[in-house]
Amino acid sequence: MACYWRDPGGDRRGSGLPTRRLGPQRRWATALILIALLGFALVLLLVRYRSPIALDLRVTRGLQRLENPALSAVLVAVTWLGWQPQQTLIAAVPLGLFFLTRRRVEGTFLVLALAIGALNDLLKLAIRRPRPSAALDDILVHGHVLGTSFPSGHVLTYVLFYGFLAYVTYTQVRRPLLRWGLLLPMLVLLALIGPSRVYLGHHWFTDTVASYLLGGALLIGLLLAYRSVRGRRVVPVPGPG
Repeated sequence: MACYWRDPGGDRRGSGLPTRRLGPQRRWATALILIALLGFALVLLLVRYRSPIALDLRVTRGLQRLENPALSAVLVAVTWLGWQPQQTLIAAVPLGLFFLTRRRVEGTFLVLALAIGALNDLLKLAIRRPRPSAALDDILVHGHVLGTSFPSGHVLTYVLFYGFLAYVTYTQVRRPLLRWGLLLPMLVLLALIGPSRVYLGHHWFTDTVASYLLGGALLIGLLLAYRSVRGRRVVPVPGPG
């Protein structure tokens, strides 16, 4: 595997994980976390006390007016990958690869990313926002989904899982063609999972926005912890003098 992967435990110039000058990066990351959490809190308050149904209906109807067989097939597939058992089977592939290549830190943090996604269930229990309804809201609902609506579990899980996996891929896969061949599908999934949930009538627009914001904050925090743990195993290169 040496020809495909950068060594995360060797020279920092090959690892993509520098051990110096992390102060400004941490400050920027902390600022982004606070901004994302503030945005999430504002959407939560809006959903809880102001009921932004007019905005949600406008976005849902706008997306559903774009309906055509090709678009529907793509967005159904994007959402389908987040259901069980396919989600577990997909996660098993990078996890197995990480542990086979002795990247136990990456494997552990990938499991942690999936575990953090369970926070979605607690929020749904607390908020109890009804899902879109074809009968009540006069929109198209594909299939039948149970549970409550806020926030979107698919979006939160994708941001954490594929976001962490994309970071590791970008920093550790050596060959550019392989790196971008792996990255592009993950970036497409991240971009389309929110619209797909709204297009299919499974979630409101504000559900997905909240999940992108919360997932982004949690992902940045996870990456900070990962860099901290991984950085302890990277040998620093002495500076001039």
